[in-house]
Amino acid sequence: MRILHCSDLHGNNRWFDWLADGAAGFDLVCLTGDFLDLQDLKRIDAQLGMVSSAARRIPSPVAVCSGNNDSFAGPPAPPSLLHATWLGELRGPERWADGDRFELRGQRYRCVGWNAPLPSAEPDEVWLYHAPPARCNAAVDQQGYDSGDEILREMCQANKGPALLLSGHQHEPREWSCRVGLSWCLNPGYTAGAVIPNHIIVDLESRHAELHVGGRPAGVAHLGV
Repeated sequence: MRILHCSDLHGNNRWFDWLADGAAGFDLVCLTGDFLDLQDLKRIDAQLGMVSSAARRIPSPVAVCSGNNDSFAGPPAPPSLLHATWLGELRGPERWADGDRFELRGQRYRCVGWNAPLPSAEPDEVWLYHAPPARCNAAVDQQGYDSGDEILREMCQANKGPALLLSGHQHEPREWSCRVGLSWCLNPGYTAGAVIPNHIIVDLESRHAELHVGGRPAGVAHLGV
């Protein structure tokens, strides 16, 4: 089973067009939050329409979770931005969003929304959650700034986290792949101005993951058992 994992698209039309046109051939597309650019709230309705249109054009099954940039309260944002409820409108056949738990080709997945209480993880689950565990190299940048989730770190260190965590949030992680307890954590990072968004291709059968930056392979990880 092959997964395409992207995160932190931040309202970039070109990147969403690439997803809609180039995601064929994957068994699942996982998008882990920060779909919107909240610095451009005057165009928020246009952004919401663009994201929804692109998600529905993706030819493969799609799972999404919200990030901190997908929820906002107050004008000029529409009410649907509160708690990222707008993402629920993307649900449909083979379309999953915050709070959903599903199985595809024998593998179990869970979409965990931003600031939602963390559920108990099954040891073989794949999670979509915007923030990596705190203090791991997927959550810390080169200057030492940590944007990870402390509660998730505690879960993973106690070997109670998911088998695989697909995340984002930290734009310049020290490492795009790392392990916390028994949980493998992947974060593709963010490259401003790139024609193609950073993305990770995961092969669950071979336990192999490959990072792509600027449309080119930039790293390989073997996820072990």
